[in-house]
Amino acid sequence: MDKKEKQELFEKETRYCKIIRSVELKDGEELFALEKIYIKALDRYEIRICLYRDCNDRARKLIPRPVDITQDKLIDLIALGITAGILDDEFKKQLKGCIV
Repeated sequence: MDKKEKQELFEKETRYCKIIRSVELKDGEELFALEKIYIKALDRYEIRICLYRDCNDRARKLIPRPVDITQDKLIDLIALGITAGILDDEFKKQLKGCIV
């Protein structure tokens, strides 16, 4: 019998990465996202905070620029990430260690 490789579920795949899980927060025309991604070339998982916009050439286009977000929207995005399991218990432990 052949061993079957564990198939990893993901939302989307690009040449650069696989988006494993994501949460989104809409603010006007901007859509902020917190994503757990797998970087293929580096063979590791990372967390990405990004901005998507509906553009003329396509809907929900990733905007490759720094994300400017208000403090309360950032808190909301982090809370969504914790609830969805994107940010794990280790993250929460490290965050608590910063807030002394």
